[in-house]
This record gives sequence, C-alpha cells and structure tokens, in this order.
Amino acid sequence: MNGKNRPGDRVRVIGALTGPPLELLLEMVGRAEVMLDLSEVCEVDSAAARLLAQLTPDQYELLGCPKWLAVRIEMERTRSSAEAVRSVA
Repeated sequence: MNGKNRPGDRVRVIGALTGPPLELLLEMVGRAEVMLDLSEVCEVDSAAARLLAQLTPDQYELLGCPKWLAVRIEMERTRSSAEAVRSVA
C-alpha cells in the first residue's frame, strides 16, 4: 500500500492486515473511495475485521475478498448490530 490515492484507486493488500498497515488503510479509505483488493490477504486481526465491518459502501468496494475473510467481516457486522441493540434496550 502507498499513502497516496485518488477516488476509485485500487488498493491491494498483500499478507497480513494488522497494526501499522491497518492504520495506513484507515487513513487511505478516509480520504477517498477506494477499491480494496483483498485477494492476497492471509491474516487479519480483530481490529482489521472490525474496521472492514464498519466501513460504509461509499468508502470502498471489495475486490477478491477471500471467503474466510468475508465470513469474518459478516460476523463482526452481526456482533456490532447485536451490541447496538443491547445498548438501546
């Protein structure tokens, strides 16, 4: 990943999405809509899964997301929704 991007740029993540690379990704997504190519991600930590689950569709488009990662993102979305319902009740 590099630190410069324009709307619609493709950001390819290779290897683990943890720690400093996660911070860079958050910074990049915050500046413009990007296409996130996750086809070569082999590991994510809890913070990365939460971040990906919290992004809105106007911030990114996922490309090549591995099935295991898509399931983990969906689990985080479900968990987040359940926690929001509990806090309202």
